[in-house]
Amino acid sequence: MQGKMKKVMLTGAKQFEIQEVDIPQIQASDEVLVKVKAVGICGSDLEAWRGHHPHVTFPVVPGHEFVGEVVEVGAAVTGIKAGDRVVKEPIEYCGHCYACTHGRPNVCKDLKVYGFALDGGHLEYFVSKADKVFKFPAAIDWKYAAMLEPYTIAAQVNERTGILTGDVVLVHGLGPAGIAIADWAKVNGATVIATDMVPKRLEMGALFGLDYVFDASKIDVKKKALEITGGEGPNVIVDTTGVPALTQEALELVSPAGRIAAIAFNFNPTPLVTGLINAKEISYVGSRLQTYQFQKVIDNLDKYIENIKKMVTHVFPYTEINKAFELAASRDPEVCKVVVTYDE
Repeated sequence: MQGKMKKVMLTGAKQFEIQEVDIPQIQASDEVLVKVKAVGICGSDLEAWRGHHPHVTFPVVPGHEFVGEVVEVGAAVTGIKAGDRVVKEPIEYCGHCYACTHGRPNVCKDLKVYGFALDGGHLEYFVSKADKVFKFPAAIDWKYAAMLEPYTIAAQVNERTGILTGDVVLVHGLGPAGIAIADWAKVNGATVIATDMVPKRLEMGALFGLDYVFDASKIDVKKKALEITGGEGPNVIVDTTGVPALTQEALELVSPAGRIAAIAFNFNPTPLVTGLINAKEISYVGSRLQTYQFQKVIDNLDKYIENIKKMVTHVFPYTEINKAFELAASRDPEVCKVVVTYDE
């Protein structure tokens, strides 16, 4: 396909510039050309927009939660054709470092993430290796399909913590990441306790059917969690907030043989009584991005799609991307997920 397209450049902190450039061309037989349809705005995108992201050098095309329609395929591509709807895996990795060769390419020593170290999804067309895009059902609206990537993060957290049917899981923070993690755990058989302090998010937790939803500004969550679990404590605690005090509290609260996952990137020193890790044989894990989760999420989409529809609260055309980012960053209690569309 020849011609021009629009792409959105983040040229500096809170500075967008819509440029007209040539449509990229397929260069290899295993590549596909995709027309972007929708891009979700993530908290990490907002950090880049604010100029605070450590892996962003301006200018860059932001966006890592992007979906679109295949318009051309290379000669060697099988299983994907023009007209297919696909979601892009937004990471590139070396394939030969320790992490890559041990099934953990999401933490490759040379990891590059689209929208940060690499140009991302806020443009009209992109070229990708065919094995880095995943088909999803045509019945899924583009704005909801933009939630596929966030749900891979949820699947990754659930896998890293080994959540089992019957486990009691406490999730701190019901932003888009936290509520997706809670939803995945609930649908897969866990009892879920969730906390936040924003009324809309608390309401969303209730709409998702989470078992217990508490306003952490009004309720002693630790006391409640112990009551719910008969004094044993939750089996899994997931912190999406990055509040340092919650880390030590999690060690005290989690059950013996429990698991704790830190999702938010907090680089501030956090004192811990590490003896609790030994005494209860706690597994304390990090979780970043995803590894091999896209197909799993797509295959189980029918379990989550109705809740995904509740998460997307605001949609903007790319011509109003400034408004979209400003709203996403506003902490407006009515905002959950903001999506930008390129479907013109």
